[in-house]
Amino acid sequence: MRSPKGKENRTMWIKTTVVFAAVGALLFAAQPARAQSASGRVVEDAKYTSPYDAFMKMNRFREQFVGDEDAGDYWGFMESRLGNQAGRILIKRPAEGFSDDAFRGWMMFIRAYGDATGIGNCTACHTLPDFTDGQKHHIGTADEPVDTPSLRNLAKKKAFFHNGSAATLEEAIQRHVDNGRIARQDKRAGVEIEVGKIALTEKQVREVAAFLRSLEPVERSQFRDYLINVVIQPVELDFAK
Repeated sequence: MRSPKGKENRTMWIKTTVVFAAVGALLFAAQPARAQSASGRVVEDAKYTSPYDAFMKMNRFREQFVGDEDAGDYWGFMESRLGNQAGRILIKRPAEGFSDDAFRGWMMFIRAYGDATGIGNCTACHTLPDFTDGQKHHIGTADEPVDTPSLRNLAKKKAFFHNGSAATLEEAIQRHVDNGRIARQDKRAGVEIEVGKIALTEKQVREVAAFLRSLEPVERSQFRDYLINVVIQPVELDFAK
């Protein structure tokens, strides 16, 4: 038979445990969730409330390079993930804010190699999750290398490209496509080899632009709606279409 003193000690232990658990939960809730950026900088999750981020979260897709990974390694990993889903109904996307065009644009944005078209190779410079590697690159538009801007929060911009010379996202993307063609035709053009991998049709340029427009952050309440209201996204890896 358990002694009254033992029962009293057990009751005190339970109460103390509950108090510590409650305090711990409050402290944890008070701390903003954080993620590690590709550059090693710790960033607040509050930045990542775009339709794209909801898409990545609901499908549990990895949103950054790991270790010494480059753009080609990351696409190889994601291509394998997507290839396993082809013909199945496991990929989801927000019903609003991330269209079928945006989904296709996302695939081409991260696609670093493959057939003649449908290659954006964009993560070679616009690394995830901040969409910039913080470096300078020769992209074929200036004598000197230019900074790689982040591609998040573009909705309020009135001009695009590193020097503001493009009036639309589509025009800015097309400049990269044109510079990629020049780089492939003339290795002496002074354009980095990664730019030479870019190959997109006019339709694909519009799809990549649709993806970039999905990077605009929203309020937390709307972000939760993105996570709740979803549609099934067919997966098609034929980029010749």
